Amino acid sequence: MSDEKSEQVELSILEEYQKPSLFSRFGSKHKSSQSVTTVTIDLEVKEIIVIKLDEHRELHLLNREDEKLYERIRDWMNDHPVATLLDTVDKFSSEPPGDAIAKVLHNFPFPDFILKFNIDEREKRFKKTKQSKRSRRKNFERLLLKSGLIVEIEQDAARENEFFVKLYAPFHQLCEQAQQIKLKMRLDEKKITEDIDILIPKAKFHSIITKYFTHTVDFKKQAAFFRTNKLRQFQGAESDKSEGEIILNFFSMARRNLLVHRMIVTTNQITKDVELGGVPIIVKRKIDSLSLKQLMKEKVFTKCYPLHDGPDKAEEGTPLSYMNIRAYLYEKWFKSWKRQPFETIRLYFGEKLALYFSWLGFYTTWLFLASIGGVAVVIFGLMDAIGAGSLGEDVDSVSVLWDNALTAPYAFFMAVWATLLLETWKRNNSKIQYDWDVLDFKKEELPRPEFYGTTLRRSPITFKQEIHFPFRLKFQKILISGFIVFFTLGIVIVSIGVLLIFPKIWIHYGNLTSFITGFMNLVAILILSVIYKNVARWLTNFENRKTYSQYEDSLIIKTYLFDFFNNYSALFYIMLFKQKYILEIINYEELATKCEYNSCMSELTIQLAIILIGKQLIGQFKEVLYPWIRSKTNKQQILDELNYLKSKYAKSGRANKEVPQWAHDERLVHVDSAIRSEYEEMIIQFGFISLFGPAFPLAALFAWINNTTEIRLDAFKYVSTLQRPVGFQVQDIGMWEKIMGIISFLAVLTNAIIIAFHSNWMKLTFQKFTGDNDDLLLVVRLAFILVFEHLVFIIKLIFAYLISDVPKSIRVATEREHYIVKLALEDEVPALDEYLAEPNDTSLFDENGELRLPKKKNIVSNIFGKTETNNQKYGGIVIE
Repeated sequence: MSDEKSEQVELSILEEYQKPSLFSRFGSKHKSSQSVTTVTIDLEVKEIIVIKLDEHRELHLLNREDEKLYERIRDWMNDHPVATLLDTVDKFSSEPPGDAIAKVLHNFPFPDFILKFNIDEREKRFKKTKQSKRSRRKNFERLLLKSGLIVEIEQDAARENEFFVKLYAPFHQLCEQAQQIKLKMRLDEKKITEDIDILIPKAKFHSIITKYFTHTVDFKKQAAFFRTNKLRQFQGAESDKSEGEIILNFFSMARRNLLVHRMIVTTNQITKDVELGGVPIIVKRKIDSLSLKQLMKEKVFTKCYPLHDGPDKAEEGTPLSYMNIRAYLYEKWFKSWKRQPFETIRLYFGEKLALYFSWLGFYTTWLFLASIGGVAVVIFGLMDAIGAGSLGEDVDSVSVLWDNALTAPYAFFMAVWATLLLETWKRNNSKIQYDWDVLDFKKEELPRPEFYGTTLRRSPITFKQEIHFPFRLKFQKILISGFIVFFTLGIVIVSIGVLLIFPKIWIHYGNLTSFITGFMNLVAILILSVIYKNVARWLTNFENRKTYSQYEDSLIIKTYLFDFFNNYSALFYIMLFKQKYILEIINYEELATKCEYNSCMSELTIQLAIILIGKQLIGQFKEVLYPWIRSKTNKQQILDELNYLKSKYAKSGRANKEVPQWAHDERLVHVDSAIRSEYEEMIIQFGFISLFGPAFPLAALFAWINNTTEIRLDAFKYVSTLQRPVGFQVQDIGMWEKIMGIISFLAVLTNAIIIAFHSNWMKLTFQKFTGDNDDLLLVVRLAFILVFEHLVFIIKLIFAYLISDVPKSIRVATEREHYIVKLALEDEVPALDEYLAEPNDTSLFDENGELRLPKKKNIVSNIFGKTETNNQKYGGIVIE
């Protein structure tokens, strides 16, 4: 088999096909106006070397050197039949990619990543065309091998026309990727010892309570950006560990899938020689048709996922220390109602998912405080109504439960609560950033595969040519997108208005009208939500955002705008316009609908309760009851499929008769944008409680119950029912934090309006001073709003000033970490101790007043070599 052909590489000459666009005049894909000429050079098509491992498995390599290495490892293993994977890796640790090839030969059960494809009859007929699935798959495999990955193909035992592509990353490639993305890793504690206990904040009397509101920080840890040449300085690569142990265990599975995922999504970027303006240069060429997302979209590959580290349930009686991390999380996260094991969640799923659950737990804890206040309002109202004998069965008499003397203080509390929640979360997030080593995280922004440019420009950062989408075209797209967004929001408002302003069909139901309107509004919200999410996604795709963060932020803004008007329009209408104000707006009394009760407070309560509780019940049905019913009805089918799978693998002639992990995980649900939708659901809930909480004080209690259950159900979902997500890193919750800030600002105004204009108790209190003078009553109400919002805003500013976003302990720990890293990894000269000298101290001068200098230096620096120290203790830190 010839391994090279003297011709242009097939994957470098595939031109991207162009699709006609509805908005082609606003920036469709077209050729750059600049002249770019491909230089005719010797490119090569490297044939993939296929090595048959057994009847069902093949090893694919690209270089003859790797094939020879494979043969040496195979021969050595034949000579040492009892050698373990660790023995083999230890033996060939100095010959990359020997560790990855050793895993293949040992049939290692946990590849770093899995792709899957199937070969149908149509593909067999058209296998020789350049754009066939087979051809594109082969080219993509070349790219994977070129990037340094080792590829193994295994036939699916259950379906013979389907194949698993198992990807293994050599250790040296993982180190290279970790260094490129500036991955922070923990330093070896044995290399750096500190007398640090005196600097750690001591637990105080209130720590028992505050531990539920704040993240616990490990102040003894130190971390630094990974450097390959300083490998032995990091945890997991201690001097007492062999090279094989380091290679196999240094990177956790979450870190490995993060690094390998980056290799996969960037593998379609290759270098190429071109002429630009007559000058030959080397450029980076992105092959859009061979991007992973495009290949998945066109079913060239059907599955792509990292693996769980074993079954989700351990055998009965297995100690926790012997469980895999997945089973441990099942026991200590899903089945336990104690504090969430955030560190374990982070180690297994990565910082992105762990941060969501940390935020959700923090938010839910604060909901408990709000629910205490809400329950106190209701209990006070109940006792007051019973004492006065005014409690009846009609809505107006029941409304005293939430419309009483504590309603106004509760509204004030909720307005401040939203601010305290946000400010304390920022502070808590800074602790998380330090503890999880993402404080200095700089997200590497890769262009989205869907992004296209229409011209070239010189990058102001790198001074290199880059694909560019001009601002003029970008502005046109954003303008069109904005117009469609506002037009769609108008449709939302009209749709809700039809239900609220024109209820003539069911008006004869009397007091039930508000309940009927509320339920119909809930149905409309659920239907419109599905429609507008698709609209938001389509518009964001149309805008041609360059990076994932820009795309996510744009999508979140649109989605939440739709959510805001869709979920809150009815409540704002009742709060602001209903009753006598709507008569003045539409000037047609028979068409307008006044509040059904003595005030709009009761109707606002009914609408809020139906929408909030209804959405939560439907959500729990989708996440709990429906899967439970489905599992019960399909139990036998699931068991039959599992038994069929087991029998197929048992009879397939494979060395390992057990069903492999990739076959189990293939049947789990793929993770897509689950985190964004989870945040979205919670932020909508936060809006209901912050903006309209005084109208229904029990809203926080229902939300707390829902979220407490939601945490455990989501834990089960991610541990047991979903494929493992890639362990992405993040620093914060991003755009959602800004949205929460806007909501907390609006909450001050909405709470003031609810109390001033819709509380019967407050109205009666005002009338003690105004009498029956409606004009004076309006002035007092407006004055109350002015005083209320000014007072709350002043308190918000005070709290924002007093509650630092970054605690002093974290600032000190961060500076200390930077200093220690410089000592350990950059050979910086350590600082010296200082002391306070007496004013009359003359020890540095002789009897003649001449200054005396030290006879020898403690630290000797050589500008041509390494700084030399005497391995002594400097300020509590020993550098070995």
